[in-house]
Amino acid sequence: MKAEDNPLIRGILDEADKKAMEIEEAARNEVRSILEEARERAGREASMERRSYSVRLERIASREESARRSIDRLAELRSLDSAYRSVMDEVERRLRARISDPSFSDVLVEWIAEAAIGLDRKEAKVSFSEKTPVTEEMLRRSEDLVRKETGATLALSLDTERLSGEGVVLTSMDGKVSYNNQLDVRMRRYSRDIKRIVQEENARQNSR
Repeated sequence: MKAEDNPLIRGILDEADKKAMEIEEAARNEVRSILEEARERAGREASMERRSYSVRLERIASREESARRSIDRLAELRSLDSAYRSVMDEVERRLRARISDPSFSDVLVEWIAEAAIGLDRKEAKVSFSEKTPVTEEMLRRSEDLVRKETGATLALSLDTERLSGEGVVLTSMDGKVSYNNQLDVRMRRYSRDIKRIVQEENARQNSR
């Protein structure tokens, strides 16, 4: 009689086979569970890595855009500064070219009147340079111009002091207050207006 034919032995063998199949099935299930968990973890990590990569790309793009704007702004400022200097140089060149022209006396009359209004005194002394001489007749014309523009009456007189720069300086009789209308000072005084005009013209050109 074979061992397999023994009911007891056969029962043991069948039970062993059954147990082995259960163990094998449990092992397969565990492997599937491990693989599924690994796939899910890999998916999560890949998703996190993609988001992290996307964030890094956005940061890099943002920095590049910021750098590009900074470069464009710097180039624009340099262009504006160059245009401003060119305009200022041309304005000064033209004004200095007019100084030797006899008609520049009319300009000086206006500068004297402007300074007199700014000084706001009943009397004032007028200093001038050898390159831009002022006469008594010019003072009277300046007084008339102030009276016409403001209704105020004032007395102007020539100062013995001479200026190094072209233009005029009006000083109160006590010497405590003065109004500088020399060429270089006037250029600085109107530089902001000239710069604004240059900026507006540049913006208009760029909008075309």
